Amino acid sequence: MGNSLVAIIDSLRNGTVPSEGTDKIAVGIDDELNEISNQLNKVEEGGGSFKFIIGDYGSGKTFFSSSVREKAFQRQFVVSSVVISQEAPLHKFEELYSKIMGGMRIGSNKEIPAFSLLLEEWLSNIEEKIIEIADLDPDEDQEKFQQEIGKRIDDELQVVGSIANSFANAIRSFYKAKYAGDSKLAQGAIAWLKGEKVSADIKRQLSVVGNVSRANSFEFFRALLHMIKSAGYQGIVVILDEVETVQKLQTANMRNNAYENLRLFIDETDKGNFNNCFFLYTGTTDLMESEKGFKALDPLDQRLDVKRDNEFKNLRQPVMFLDGFNREKLREVAKKVRDIHGQVNSWSAEEKVSNEFLERFITDMSQGFGGEINISPRSFLRKLVDILDKSEMYEDYVPEEKFVFDDEVRNMVEDTEKSTAHIVNF
Repeated sequence: MGNSLVAIIDSLRNGTVPSEGTDKIAVGIDDELNEISNQLNKVEEGGGSFKFIIGDYGSGKTFFSSSVREKAFQRQFVVSSVVISQEAPLHKFEELYSKIMGGMRIGSNKEIPAFSLLLEEWLSNIEEKIIEIADLDPDEDQEKFQQEIGKRIDDELQVVGSIANSFANAIRSFYKAKYAGDSKLAQGAIAWLKGEKVSADIKRQLSVVGNVSRANSFEFFRALLHMIKSAGYQGIVVILDEVETVQKLQTANMRNNAYENLRLFIDETDKGNFNNCFFLYTGTTDLMESEKGFKALDPLDQRLDVKRDNEFKNLRQPVMFLDGFNREKLREVAKKVRDIHGQVNSWSAEEKVSNEFLERFITDMSQGFGGEINISPRSFLRKLVDILDKSEMYEDYVPEEKFVFDDEVRNMVEDTEKSTAHIVNF
């Protein structure tokens, strides 16, 4: 049995969004995901692109983002998922840069941060080129080989423009430290390149000055994009989740700085300065409409001023709106989860948890909260998995007879609703 199917059921049982396999339970977003595929085609060809995903609470933005992440992994993209928060502030790009670096994952090894892996793959490719073109043996002529490595690093980084010398120095120092077995210095180089604070002594040994700042972070990011492509990947997908958090910043100046950074991301992408990069932003409808949202910065609002058209959706626009869950979508996702539960536990789930029961279940869960579909799919599916578990475990548990929407169910739903839903790295 596929581990991803087991992981789906385990996550839903806990009221969280699955880290992988969301494409197997995603409903009603085929057209939107197809448009994302079109954008990734553009990025694969060397361009840059972005999309804002806007939806009300419970519309499935996190499910959508997770599906995009899985699609990107399948297409050999690096993916970095970051939840905008105090720890990952949009108004301080140098700190956000560090979070993007730390959030990077690759499909073949999703469990650990990917930057050091990418750096080593890139340097390994450079080594192979030197061995092939210069006909040098790294063991027989270490000094000349390392000189060639340093030259090639400089040449490679010049491709992306005027990169701060410190960036190249840190990479050369990393290579030398790794070759010499100096793990402390090698890790210091990695930390500095990721935007983390390192000691003055480490910086001296790396021949670098200062830290990643707003002034140089865009250059560093462009160097990263080049490294990712040169390491053999299609590019990077950066998912910035919960952008609406910006509205909670204490001062208008902080909010404006955050929105100004968003505007810069958009403009840099449009100018072709973020090649092989796709930005996916998620936010609530309030972000589009509130005076503390995009309207607070007129240049940004002009770029993203897209009117919602539910009849004729233009998915090619910079903003895509996700519709909320309705009865049809809940019915479809419930059947998918029931089928997966049956596969995972090797039982005939449909025989005991019938379509007729699912219809009643949807009605009861809706009426319990005002007669509308205004609970998140996580809450709905968490309770469904509970019913499926009991139906499979106990012969005398008959859902038509045993399930009642009561205070216990209400409390479970409310607890799930209180918990934040966002992409969780492995």
